[in-house]
Amino acid sequence: MKPLHLLILPLLAAACVDPGQTCRKDATKDLQTVRALITETEETIARGYAVKTGSRNIAFTDFCLGSGSHNVGISFCNRIEPVQTKQPVAVDLNEERRKLASLKQKERELARSTASELQKCELANS
Repeated sequence: MKPLHLLILPLLAAACVDPGQTCRKDATKDLQTVRALITETEETIARGYAVKTGSRNIAFTDFCLGSGSHNVGISFCNRIEPVQTKQPVAVDLNEERRKLASLKQKERELARSTASELQKCELANS
């Protein structure tokens, strides 16, 4: 059976969250996402191509020391590590410009609705 204090800890942690901060974060989430997409699209247009990021595992070989009772000495050890990769990808720049115009229109709409939501957050915390 778990001690009672372990069951109460999550409730206490939740009580420490500022409701005003949560409200502001929720109100600005979509606007921040659209602004990040605008930045990414502008960079793609300026570069002339997109960059696709991915991850793959690479095996590295190191020297390892043996452990106490067995494998005494130096040997080779392999370790697998994920490595981030970036690959250029061709894009239709005219389509990217249309996408950028659409995102900027959406940003204007979201800026208005976000301002309204932020006012509601302030009123709720007053």
